[in-house]
Amino acid sequence: MRLTQKKIEEILVNLLGEDGLSLIRQLTNRDNISEFDLANKTKKDIKVIRKLLYILYNHNLVSFNRKKDKLKGWYIYYWTLLPESIKYLYFKKKRERLVKLKAQLEEEVKELFFVCPNNCVRLNFDQAMDIEFHCPECGELVSQDNGESVRTSLKKEIQELEGELRGNENAGKGSGKKTPRPAKKTKAKANKKAKAKKEKTRLSPRLKPKKR
Repeated sequence: MRLTQKKIEEILVNLLGEDGLSLIRQLTNRDNISEFDLANKTKKDIKVIRKLLYILYNHNLVSFNRKKDKLKGWYIYYWTLLPESIKYLYFKKKRERLVKLKAQLEEEVKELFFVCPNNCVRLNFDQAMDIEFHCPECGELVSQDNGESVRTSLKKEIQELEGELRGNENAGKGSGKKTPRPAKKTKAKANKKAKAKKEKTRLSPRLKPKKR
């Protein structure tokens, strides 16, 4: 999948909402942008910008560097969008959607469904039985729905998703690369390494001064 500007916006707006669109556009194809510059260019309060950036950061979609302002003494954060992590999130959501659709299709095949003649509701057998097969909205008698149109629609979307995911996997094999998972933000490895180094130093024999 080619990560176009439109696709980046589509993916991230689902996460941030329309309020984050101007921020996404400022971040795209630029590196190390000051949070204050982002606030000025989007005409949003710095607190709002930080909140949106932290949402992206918690999903591993941006990275940051910080530099100390020599005059004011505080740290300024500079942000960069991570395209590969965005692509990973996109396909992760697609896989989750595929699982849900397959479960829904299985339910459609196994269950009996009933619909109101006025299209108020669609109920499974247990739900319809609980209300004596009458619509809870208009009171009309519900009738059995063969569900053919629903199953056809589900199958079509499942096929499209499977094709897109298969295409992404084949593209990864062709290039010899796999879609990288976002790096986990953890200090566990660093702490473990430091602890091991400290322990090694403690256990290593100390050199005694030679007697003269």
